[in-house]
Amino acid sequence: MPNDNPDRLTQRILHHIADKRYQPRQADELARELNIESDAYDDFKRSVQHLIDSGQVIHSATQTLTLPPPGRIMVGVFRLNPRGFGFIQPASPTEHGDLFVPEGSTAGALTGDHVRARVIHQPRRAGSGDRSPFVGKIIEIIQRADNRYVGNLTKRGSQWIVVVDGKTLAQPVVIRDPHAKDAKAGDKVVIELIEYPSDNELAEGVITEVLGEQGEPEVETLAVMRAFGLPDKFDQKVIDEARRVSSHDFGFDPHNVPPNREDLTTQYICTIDPPDARDYDDAISIERNDQGFELGVHIADVSFFVTPGSPLDVEAKERGNSCYLPRKVIPMLPEVLSNGVCSLQEGVNRYTKSCFIRYDRGAKVLGARFAKTVIRSAKRLTYLEAQALIDRDIREARKHSKSESKYNDTLFEKLALMDELAKLIRTRRQKQGMIELALPEVDLVFDDSGRVVDAQPEDDAFTHKLIEMFMVEANEAAARVFNNLNIPMIRRTHPDPPSHDLSDLRRFARVAGFNVPSHPSRHELQALLESVRGKPAEYAVHLAVLQTLSKAEYSPDLVGHFALASEHYTHFTSPIRRYPDLIVHRGLDAYIEASKQHDSKQAVARAMADDPRIPSEDELHQLGSQCSSTERNAEAAERNLRYYFVLDLLSSKLGEDFDATVTGITGSGIFLQIDRFLVDGFIRISELPSSERDVWRLNRTTGALVAQRSGKTISIGDRFVVRIAKVRPEGRLLELVIISAKRTGTPPPEVQNKPREQRGVKKPHRQPKGAAKAHEKTKNFKQQSSKRNKRNKRKR
Repeated sequence: MPNDNPDRLTQRILHHIADKRYQPRQADELARELNIESDAYDDFKRSVQHLIDSGQVIHSATQTLTLPPPGRIMVGVFRLNPRGFGFIQPASPTEHGDLFVPEGSTAGALTGDHVRARVIHQPRRAGSGDRSPFVGKIIEIIQRADNRYVGNLTKRGSQWIVVVDGKTLAQPVVIRDPHAKDAKAGDKVVIELIEYPSDNELAEGVITEVLGEQGEPEVETLAVMRAFGLPDKFDQKVIDEARRVSSHDFGFDPHNVPPNREDLTTQYICTIDPPDARDYDDAISIERNDQGFELGVHIADVSFFVTPGSPLDVEAKERGNSCYLPRKVIPMLPEVLSNGVCSLQEGVNRYTKSCFIRYDRGAKVLGARFAKTVIRSAKRLTYLEAQALIDRDIREARKHSKSESKYNDTLFEKLALMDELAKLIRTRRQKQGMIELALPEVDLVFDDSGRVVDAQPEDDAFTHKLIEMFMVEANEAAARVFNNLNIPMIRRTHPDPPSHDLSDLRRFARVAGFNVPSHPSRHELQALLESVRGKPAEYAVHLAVLQTLSKAEYSPDLVGHFALASEHYTHFTSPIRRYPDLIVHRGLDAYIEASKQHDSKQAVARAMADDPRIPSEDELHQLGSQCSSTERNAEAAERNLRYYFVLDLLSSKLGEDFDATVTGITGSGIFLQIDRFLVDGFIRISELPSSERDVWRLNRTTGALVAQRSGKTISIGDRFVVRIAKVRPEGRLLELVIISAKRTGTPPPEVQNKPREQRGVKKPHRQPKGAAKAHEKTKNFKQQSSKRNKRNKRKR
């Protein structure tokens, strides 16, 4: 992995010291804790000195490094709890972390508000467990986060109110004139606050839009879109621009191959997608040669149609990505492009950018090149159809076909080659340290009215993994182009796991009966994961590793991708649905053109450095931050609506029992995930089963809840039978009660393996599948004999 740049290293040190789990360390101890390599130690010392000089870190009398204590005033972002209290996340880290604001001291602040608070020292609080001796009293709301909310209109007595969806606004909002928009009780409405709440008064709002009757699937979908700021249509000028660039007048000729593009229309190229896909953005070709293989990854050439600064470009940049909600896609580009001229449909000419990668017989990369091309897909396949053809089961393949189910010898030959190469690539990447987690995924089953009626495990066809491996290889090849020329470009970065999270993993693994080094390598994490596959501890350990890994983001920083074991990685393969990929395509346009005009690497680099299609590093940082934000927002909207639909189903199952797994533990209770639907419910610590006068306490060393008298424990991965106690879909509330422990049985078969960073490879509904093969174990992991390890916490 490349060394951290100075700014990133400084932030890494600061975030580590600001973590509530940090214990004061001297500089040398801190360097070891952060796993700073010897060649980076001078940079580490300079970063530490900068933090000291700027007052962000203090050097104590004992030579340890700590954060300065909080001052009398704190400025930060407020997070309101439904029970009336809240926390302020400081703009600058402070010694005690987030500041607790008790009920009655919030001054009517809402979640996301930027506030100023007076810091009050209460020494007696410090004697109560791990509580901070400081509390806050908000004295000013500097800036409101939002004033638009979505909720249900109802009438209490003579007063009309809106109960806001979710948990962002705990108290209802008073509506003086609901009939101004012809709203009636039971409607889902969008409101705008005109008076904010105080400690003694409810907020007051006006209705700006009536969405329809609450509880209806289409209405609830629209409500989530409004709540997360997702657009439901394109401006007319954007649609007009999409129609213009799709026309023959703009230069797109579906019948002829332009002279500046390679003609691949006679090559055998196919697509493999989900059965309900409409935007086919990638296609595959493959050949065997004397050296080994040549893989062709052909991606829709969106940059031909979407030019910098055009209305299409401005809209795509603002959206950042397509959003895949249950039963609804909010595209980044108008359908005339995404489902039309950019989609690699069967039997028609399409403009593409092609990545050709040459491999030896062991799938080692020998070289790669990029070209502007024209392809004509010979066959559209679904994942299950392609897998059945690889297995030579034509009858099964026809069950899953979405096009004319005629299969020739060439198709069988190409699919066999793809299967062979993908498995070789996967083996090579596993040896490099690619992290694969065995965690379940389910597809929701909807009825004709749009309501969830069940859930079923996603299929585990290897063709998901086949496409994933090919996309990862093409993304790496694109990143290497810019790295070799020292040209800045947007990357998909996935930092190494934070040291504190690794410490948590070590403690958890030790309790589960495994030894983990202080700074485990990818191969050591792989060995841990492989050592529990198919065993009762599998789900718990794999979930613990998942919670350790960082979140992947977009940035031009040379950080690499930890989970994929990739030193240089970007996103190239989905420009229809991701704006960063479009930026990479424009950079490749500049590279392809410069390579034709110049012979030397230096001349190509100079030409690209002056090309306006390649953003500056500062612009790439801004773009990365914005696209990471839109991606997180889209994912949160998807989770939110999915959760609503499942809760809507569970509201009809009060009193029914389900198998569940512990996925989170706090000092106030536990989160359990219902295995069948993969949704979390909460049980307060006071409602956990215990004998008389027994008390559950959080053991911060192990992360488990421990009953003080009986010694019973509850840990992540433990399994129980739970009963549905309370459901409120509009409030996103699910409360459970434990009926019994579930510690016997064998793991169900529906668990699939997938890397942490899945969305960087395929669409959310095109995730990789397949069970991971056993990998060589290192000597750093030895399974320990312990009662804890013998507890049967099977995977779902």
